[in-house]
Amino acid sequence: MDQLVFKHLQNHIETTMTMGENCANKIAEAAEKVTQALLSGQSIYSCGIGETAPLSQLFVHYLTAGYQIERPGFPAIDLGGLTQIDQGNQSLSNSLHIHGKSGDILVVFSVGSNNPCLKNTIEAAVEKGLLVLLISTTEDDLLAQGLGQQDLEISCANYGKQAISAVNFLIIQCICTLIDNKIFGGN
Repeated sequence: MDQLVFKHLQNHIETTMTMGENCANKIAEAAEKVTQALLSGQSIYSCGIGETAPLSQLFVHYLTAGYQIERPGFPAIDLGGLTQIDQGNQSLSNSLHIHGKSGDILVVFSVGSNNPCLKNTIEAAVEKGLLVLLISTTEDDLLAQGLGQQDLEISCANYGKQAISAVNFLIIQCICTLIDNKIFGGN
Protein backbone atom coordinates (compact mmCIF):
# COMPACT_ATOMS: atom_id res chain seq x y z
CA MET A 1 0.00 0.00 0.00
CA ASP A 2 2.84 2.40 0.85
CA GLN A 3 4.44 1.70 -2.55
CA LEU A 4 1.17 2.55 -4.29
CA VAL A 5 0.98 5.88 -2.48
CA PHE A 6 4.64 6.60 -3.19
CA LYS A 7 4.20 5.76 -6.90
CA HIS A 8 1.14 8.02 -7.13
CA LEU A 9 2.99 10.94 -5.52
CA GLN A 10 6.05 10.34 -7.69
CA ASN A 11 3.87 10.41 -10.84
CA HIS A 12 2.31 13.67 -9.62
CA ILE A 13 5.74 15.26 -9.15
CA GLU A 14 6.91 14.09 -12.59
CA THR A 15 3.72 15.40 -14.20
CA THR A 16 4.16 18.75 -12.45
CA MET A 17 7.74 19.07 -13.70
CA THR A 18 6.77 18.14 -17.26
CA MET A 19 3.83 20.53 -17.21
CA GLY A 20 6.12 23.32 -16.00
CA GLU A 21 8.55 22.69 -18.83
CA ASN A 22 5.85 22.43 -21.50
CA CYS A 23 3.33 25.04 -20.39
CA ALA A 24 5.19 27.78 -18.49
CA ASN A 25 5.27 30.24 -21.41
CA LYS A 26 1.60 29.80 -22.25
CA ILE A 27 0.60 30.08 -18.58
CA ALA A 28 2.58 33.33 -18.31
CA GLU A 29 0.97 34.61 -21.51
CA ALA A 30 -2.50 33.69 -20.22
CA ALA A 31 -1.85 35.46 -16.91
CA GLU A 32 -0.62 38.56 -18.77
CA LYS A 33 -3.76 38.66 -20.94
CA VAL A 34 -6.06 38.24 -17.93
CA THR A 35 -4.11 40.88 -15.99
CA GLN A 36 -4.34 43.40 -18.83
CA ALA A 37 -8.07 42.76 -19.19
CA LEU A 38 -8.64 43.25 -15.46
CA LEU A 39 -6.57 46.46 -15.41
CA SER A 40 -8.67 47.70 -18.36
CA GLY A 41 -11.91 47.14 -16.44
CA GLN A 42 -12.95 44.00 -18.31
CA SER A 43 -14.63 40.92 -16.82
CA ILE A 44 -13.51 37.31 -16.78
CA TYR A 45 -15.99 34.53 -17.55
CA SER A 46 -15.21 30.90 -16.89
CA CYS A 47 -16.91 27.61 -17.64
CA GLY A 48 -16.48 23.88 -17.44
CA ILE A 49 -18.81 20.92 -17.65
CA GLY A 50 -18.87 17.78 -15.54
CA GLU A 51 -15.60 17.24 -13.72
CA THR A 52 -14.23 20.61 -14.89
CA ALA A 53 -17.14 22.63 -13.46
CA PRO A 54 -15.49 22.78 -10.00
CA LEU A 55 -12.25 23.99 -11.63
CA SER A 56 -14.14 26.87 -13.23
CA GLN A 57 -15.76 27.68 -9.89
CA LEU A 58 -12.40 27.58 -8.11
CA PHE A 59 -10.79 29.88 -10.69
CA VAL A 60 -13.60 32.42 -10.26
CA HIS A 61 -13.38 32.09 -6.47
CA TYR A 62 -9.65 32.87 -6.55
CA LEU A 63 -10.27 35.90 -8.76
CA THR A 64 -13.14 37.27 -6.70
CA ALA A 65 -11.96 36.40 -3.17
CA GLY A 66 -8.18 36.44 -3.59
CA TYR A 67 -5.73 33.61 -3.88
CA GLN A 68 -2.63 34.06 -1.72
CA ILE A 69 -3.06 37.65 -0.62
CA GLU A 70 -5.90 39.68 0.81
CA ARG A 71 -7.05 42.05 -1.91
CA PRO A 72 -10.16 43.50 -3.55
CA GLY A 73 -12.06 41.08 -5.79
CA PHE A 74 -11.89 41.11 -9.54
CA PRO A 75 -14.97 40.93 -11.79
CA ALA A 76 -15.26 37.22 -12.60
CA ILE A 77 -18.28 35.00 -13.20
CA ASP A 78 -18.67 31.24 -13.52
CA LEU A 79 -21.16 30.83 -16.38
CA GLY A 80 -22.34 27.53 -14.95
CA GLY A 81 -23.59 29.42 -11.90
CA LEU A 82 -25.78 31.62 -14.09
CA THR A 83 -27.70 28.82 -15.75
CA GLN A 84 -28.68 25.19 -15.60
CA ILE A 85 -26.34 23.31 -17.92
CA ASP A 86 -29.00 20.68 -18.52
CA GLN A 87 -30.99 23.32 -20.44
CA GLY A 88 -29.20 22.29 -23.60
CA ASN A 89 -26.15 23.06 -25.65
CA GLN A 90 -26.89 26.81 -25.74
CA SER A 91 -27.14 27.35 -21.97
CA LEU A 92 -23.65 28.75 -21.38
CA SER A 93 -23.46 30.64 -24.67
CA ASN A 94 -26.82 32.31 -23.93
CA SER A 95 -25.46 33.61 -20.62
CA LEU A 96 -22.31 34.84 -22.36
CA HIS A 97 -24.41 36.64 -25.01
CA ILE A 98 -26.30 38.42 -22.23
CA HIS A 99 -23.37 39.39 -20.00
CA GLY A 100 -20.17 39.35 -22.07
CA LYS A 101 -18.74 42.27 -23.98
CA SER A 102 -15.87 42.81 -26.36
CA GLY A 103 -12.53 42.76 -24.54
CA ASP A 104 -13.71 40.43 -21.79
CA ILE A 105 -12.09 37.02 -21.42
CA LEU A 106 -13.65 33.56 -21.47
CA VAL A 107 -11.71 30.75 -19.79
CA VAL A 108 -12.88 27.28 -20.83
CA PHE A 109 -11.90 24.11 -18.95
CA SER A 110 -12.40 20.89 -20.90
CA VAL A 111 -11.53 17.23 -20.42
CA GLY A 112 -12.07 16.20 -24.00
CA SER A 113 -14.86 14.96 -26.26
CA ASN A 114 -15.43 18.35 -27.91
CA ASN A 115 -18.44 19.10 -25.72
CA PRO A 116 -21.08 20.87 -27.91
CA CYS A 117 -22.05 23.25 -25.10
CA LEU A 118 -18.43 24.40 -24.71
CA LYS A 119 -18.05 24.62 -28.49
CA ASN A 120 -21.11 26.89 -28.72
CA THR A 121 -19.79 29.03 -25.86
CA ILE A 122 -16.43 29.49 -27.61
CA GLU A 123 -18.23 30.44 -30.82
CA ALA A 124 -20.33 33.00 -28.93
CA ALA A 125 -17.20 34.47 -27.32
CA VAL A 126 -15.40 34.81 -30.66
CA GLU A 127 -18.52 36.35 -32.21
CA LYS A 128 -18.77 38.93 -29.39
CA GLY A 129 -15.06 39.79 -29.44
CA LEU A 130 -14.02 38.12 -26.20
CA LEU A 131 -10.56 36.65 -25.90
CA VAL A 132 -10.73 32.89 -25.23
CA LEU A 133 -8.35 30.89 -23.07
CA LEU A 134 -8.95 27.18 -23.68
CA ILE A 135 -7.46 24.70 -21.23
CA SER A 136 -7.87 21.53 -23.25
CA THR A 137 -6.94 17.89 -23.46
CA THR A 138 -7.15 15.13 -26.05
CA GLU A 139 -10.21 15.05 -28.26
CA ASP A 140 -10.74 18.82 -28.04
CA ASP A 141 -9.75 19.50 -31.64
CA LEU A 142 -13.14 21.03 -32.56
CA LEU A 143 -12.94 23.37 -29.57
CA ALA A 144 -9.42 24.43 -30.55
CA GLN A 145 -10.49 24.96 -34.18
CA GLY A 146 -13.11 27.45 -32.97
CA LEU A 147 -10.49 29.74 -31.43
CA GLY A 148 -9.70 33.11 -32.97
CA GLN A 149 -6.19 34.31 -33.85
CA GLN A 150 -5.68 36.21 -30.59
CA ASP A 151 -6.98 33.31 -28.45
CA LEU A 152 -4.78 30.96 -26.46
CA GLU A 153 -4.85 27.22 -25.85
CA ILE A 154 -3.04 25.46 -23.03
CA SER A 155 -3.12 21.79 -23.91
CA CYS A 156 -3.00 19.18 -21.16
CA ALA A 157 -3.17 16.30 -23.65
CA ASN A 158 0.18 14.82 -22.66
CA TYR A 159 -0.57 14.19 -19.01
CA GLY A 160 -3.08 11.36 -18.99
CA LYS A 161 -6.72 11.38 -17.89
CA GLN A 162 -5.86 10.68 -14.24
CA ALA A 163 -3.70 13.80 -13.98
CA ILE A 164 -5.87 16.31 -15.86
CA SER A 165 -7.63 17.77 -12.81
CA ALA A 166 -4.34 18.13 -10.93
CA VAL A 167 -2.68 19.80 -13.92
CA ASN A 168 -5.64 22.17 -14.36
CA PHE A 169 -5.50 22.98 -10.64
CA LEU A 170 -1.80 23.87 -10.97
CA ILE A 171 -2.51 26.04 -14.02
CA ILE A 172 -5.17 27.92 -12.05
CA GLN A 173 -2.79 28.47 -9.14
CA CYS A 174 0.00 29.69 -11.43
CA ILE A 175 -2.24 32.10 -13.34
CA CYS A 176 -3.73 33.55 -10.13
CA THR A 177 -0.30 33.94 -8.51
CA LEU A 178 1.03 35.77 -11.58
CA ILE A 179 -2.04 38.04 -11.72
CA ASP A 180 -1.73 38.99 -8.04
CA ASN A 181 2.02 39.62 -8.41
CA LYS A 182 1.58 41.74 -11.54
CA ILE A 183 -1.20 43.88 -10.08
CA PHE A 184 -0.20 44.09 -6.41
CA GLY A 185 3.54 43.35 -6.53
CA GLY A 186 5.39 40.61 -4.75
CA ASN A 187 7.57 37.69 -5.65
